[in-house]
Amino acid sequence: MRLCMISLDAVAQPDAPRLLALPALGALRDRGVFCDQVKTVYPTLTYPIHASLLTGCYPAVHGIGHNQPFQPDTDPAMRTWYWSARDIRVKTLHQAAREKGMDVASILWPASGKNRAVRRNFPEVLPLPGENAVFKMLRYASPLWILRMEALYGKQRKSVHQPDLDDYAALLCEKLYASRRPPHVLTVHLVDCDAMRHQYGTDSPQAHAAMERLDARVGRIVEAVRRAGLMEETLFCVVSDHGQQDAPRGVPLDRLLREACGARAQSLGMGAYIFGEDLTAAWRALTQNKQEWGISRILGAEEIRALRGPDHVRLAVDAMPGCCFIDKPGETRGEHGFSLDCPQARTLLWLAGPGIRQNETLAEADLVDIAPTLARALGLSLPQAEGQAIMQAFE
Repeated sequence: MRLCMISLDAVAQPDAPRLLALPALGALRDRGVFCDQVKTVYPTLTYPIHASLLTGCYPAVHGIGHNQPFQPDTDPAMRTWYWSARDIRVKTLHQAAREKGMDVASILWPASGKNRAVRRNFPEVLPLPGENAVFKMLRYASPLWILRMEALYGKQRKSVHQPDLDDYAALLCEKLYASRRPPHVLTVHLVDCDAMRHQYGTDSPQAHAAMERLDARVGRIVEAVRRAGLMEETLFCVVSDHGQQDAPRGVPLDRLLREACGARAQSLGMGAYIFGEDLTAAWRALTQNKQEWGISRILGAEEIRALRGPDHVRLAVDAMPGCCFIDKPGETRGEHGFSLDCPQARTLLWLAGPGIRQNETLAEADLVDIAPTLARALGLSLPQAEGQAIMQAFE
């Protein structure tokens, strides 16, 4: 059994009708299992969710509670991210597959840099101002393979920005399946729609065009598997992490809190973590300025624990609809980081391949159930997973 796992960043339940009307994703639904009511994890950020997709654990257990470590006094443009696989505290599907002797490849997957379990790795790593993009990628990726791909196909990549980067990711997937050793496990993260929604808004023509491009890339990858003669032994898993909402009002919560009581805020977009020595004073300031600061809900330690959020966070807030929390002035459009009761926190799952039911719709699922489901199909072990295999997906 082989696995091809494709993550579609920033699409969710409200997007399902549009996506299912497209040729590649519509065909996957017809020949497999589909669910548009997958409950994602808190916080609704890309890196925590993708760690959950690989581990079957919540952020409280796998340790990735944000896209970035908390760096309150660092310029936002210079803040590091959780780029390394070693930041994940529990076993991943990559590691379990490698232990089983499987060949693992990964393209643009978050928190996957310097991953010894991945033989051919093009991780999501962003150069900070002043850093050399090539040298940084070589530090985190599979350097010899990356250099070979760059020599052979680098000229076909128009830029390192979206949608060009996703086009290059799809090309690398095609070349992996056309190679002498096609991967047993491939994970690929497609970011086009997330970039378009952040920049232009959630219901913009650019976002709609990005969904069509995502479908075309999924079609390219499926066709590459077909050309390699591997369709009968490949399980396709297409997932999403979160949707987005328009949030045109940006509130500088960190500055406001710092001035009011000395506490600090780490933005989630449409939410924030609150840190400080005196969280009682922070709670009071948040309560007194709730409306003015665009806060819809204040979450204490017990509520965060109930959400299985990061274990170091004891105070957090959700933003009002249309609001987001910003670190520097600027125009805001599409955002996420919202609470789990939003429709955009219900994400998508397609499963198709050997042993999977056909033309079946699941009423609901939890995102942490996806990794255990894939592990069961591949005969792998994830002993620390908190989710459970979705048994109704299997024949």
